[in-house]
Amino acid sequence: MTDTATETIKATTEQVKGKIDQALKAFEDAGSSSKETYEAFVSSFNITVKGFEGVSAETAAYTKKAVEDLVAVSKTVVGAKSLREVVDIQNDYTKAAFDNFLAFTNKIGEMTVQFTQEAVEPVSRQLGTVFKKFAQPVA
Repeated sequence: MTDTATETIKATTEQVKGKIDQALKAFEDAGSSSKETYEAFVSSFNITVKGFEGVSAETAAYTKKAVEDLVAVSKTVVGAKSLREVVDIQNDYTKAAFDNFLAFTNKIGEMTVQFTQEAVEPVSRQLGTVFKKFAQPVA
């Protein structure tokens, strides 16, 4: 009976040791995954910052042109010879300004969608990898 108890204890010890080794490996993998996840978030943040820089540059260019157009149309209105000419100038300006605004908002929307998709990709890929690792059953 002592031999059976010794063998049982030995087998149990081996099983526990195996499980401990698996758990340590899982913690080691988690540490590695944490570093990779951090790097994915940093990459995502950098893409987002560059995206916002692009949007800011576009906004500045649009604003500069809008102000220049407004100044030009104001000078034209001041030189108008009749009320009808003022109305025509104002109508043309309003239509052009609205078209420019729509083009600007469409461009900003496309830029935002693009950099958002690019920024989400590294994090999404890394989290997918992490979830796959931890979804595997521990043997």
